[in-house]
Amino acid sequence: LSTHNIESQRFARELKLASWSFRRVVLQADQWLFGDWEKKTVRRFHGAIAVSEQDRKWLQERLAGRPVALAPNGVDTTYFRRQSPFPVNPVTIVFTGVMDYPPNEDAVLWFAEKVWPWLRHRRPELVFQIVGTRPTARIMALAAQAGIVVTGEVPDVRPYVEQALAFVVPLRSGGGTRLKILQAMAIGCPVISTRLGAEGLTVGDRDDILFAEQPGEFVARIEELKSLPETGSRLAVSARALVLRQYDWRSCLGAVDRLYDELLGGETRT
Repeated sequence: LSTHNIESQRFARELKLASWSFRRVVLQADQWLFGDWEKKTVRRFHGAIAVSEQDRKWLQERLAGRPVALAPNGVDTTYFRRQSPFPVNPVTIVFTGVMDYPPNEDAVLWFAEKVWPWLRHRRPELVFQIVGTRPTARIMALAAQAGIVVTGEVPDVRPYVEQALAFVVPLRSGGGTRLKILQAMAIGCPVISTRLGAEGLTVGDRDDILFAEQPGEFVARIEELKSLPETGSRLAVSARALVLRQYDWRSCLGAVDRLYDELLGGETRT
């Protein structure tokens, strides 16, 4: 068994944010149904692979002593790397993702409503780019606001990320670990995220990433990157080094081989 998202956990987090009754009923039902299905399904496996320490603990509680390997999500650091110099005067802020995924939609709508007007008033030159496939009608409507661009699906997200002042991850729900953060770090773009958005990643505030929870904190972090370019450059170098050290696909999958050996009784792989 390999975890992707713990869906019952995701639905529980979305439930806290749901503002209308029918949506709350659906999420409550999904939380219960998926929680029951997860509980029954996990027992069928002899071992499991988790992509974060939080997921590993969740699985260990349900696998009754059976082995659980921790193999973090990784990134192709050869593909995701900076192709051009760090922009001299960057003005774009970028979010990437599948835009009909409810946690992504919620994050972007929250940022556009709570952060963007404040930030745009202070820095009218900034542009917020929402990059990703299947934008919902609510996301498309954001393009009517000054400085917001909704691209829809693009052939390659890398040019958008490497030219940005910041890569924002204002997630308030969801589960698993965010590959988008690892990709942005590998490219060398400063990341500003909620702690939930960076859940499961071994990152340090102001070392590899900037954490923000409230609208004013997002504004302050973006203002800092704009007024102190050396902060962004330092974060870019540190984050890239972290990804190379801990999240390159070539080095983060050893636990999977060890789990297979354990489950197969140490048989030699061919």
